[in-house]
Amino acid sequence: MVLIDYCNFIIDDIDSIALFDKHLGFESFACTMMAKRQDAISQHNDTKSLYYKQILNSAFGGEGQNNAKFDKISFNNARQASLKQLKLDHKSTRKITDTINNSDGEVVEEAQYMVCESPRQFKCNKPLQEAVFTLDNSKFWYLNFVNNFLYKCIDMDRVHFCNMDTDSMYLAITGSQIEGYKQGLKYVIKDQGFYDEHYKESLPCGDNCTVAEEKKLMGITTESQVENIVCLAPKCYSLYNRNEQIDDIVSLVNRMKGVSQRCWLSEGSEKKANLTANDYIKCLNSSVAISVTTNNLQMKTGVMSMISMEKSALTGFHNKMVVLSNGC
Repeated sequence: MVLIDYCNFIIDDIDSIALFDKHLGFESFACTMMAKRQDAISQHNDTKSLYYKQILNSAFGGEGQNNAKFDKISFNNARQASLKQLKLDHKSTRKITDTINNSDGEVVEEAQYMVCESPRQFKCNKPLQEAVFTLDNSKFWYLNFVNNFLYKCIDMDRVHFCNMDTDSMYLAITGSQIEGYKQGLKYVIKDQGFYDEHYKESLPCGDNCTVAEEKKLMGITTESQVENIVCLAPKCYSLYNRNEQIDDIVSLVNRMKGVSQRCWLSEGSEKKANLTANDYIKCLNSSVAISVTTNNLQMKTGVMSMISMEKSALTGFHNKMVVLSNGC
């Protein structure tokens, strides 16, 4: 019904029908945690705000994982491992430590085996449909905002989509050349009447709105406004301003999923360094790949080791997107 009401879809044929009961079990939890986060933001308490944000995020991730079907790994001695290998659930066994004897030949520590079991049957008590629906529903309202608001009242010839993610979008706007860059959509509105009538459904109500209004559920707010953005790929972008007096770039936000922002330089320097906006620009204009070396701790056969791994932080290659035959 949503697609019919909002997108004027026409049903030509019905293959099957599924009925769902309305479930509001998480509504009070989400609203309460969000209200507490809004209060923390109003009090400028960044620690408490982050705390409630992490609760919401971890709750969604935890309830969306069907960990009942995950492989179960246990550490056992030889006798316990032998018994578990007789079960139908047994998947693999790996010896990780040898038996340790003292000078008299007595066993001090038995050999340890890592046994992996994969359950043949399991019962899922997690509300997986909640997580799936939340993701699908967010995509719908995302597209609803773009198609039924932006394209109807904004001059999209003066707006360019730079980067889009699950819950965010980055727009390059050609507005007024006189006013500064913090002008939002003010100078690209083509239907002021439609904008005034519908903007409160998604956007905050003016500059003096409350935190609750700005951070409302299913709403959209402006996170930051800058002069320039370089987007190499989804989750890989740099926001920066240019200081024309000294002809320098002021990096504001640098994002690179999978690589820590504070990493070791690939040239072997022991000083920590951040990726800068110049690195993104160099990669875009000169096709230069920026590499970094990351350090991770790993445990193997009871020994903790530090593993240094060189990663390509910024490249001109993007393989995280599926492109259909029609170019979409």
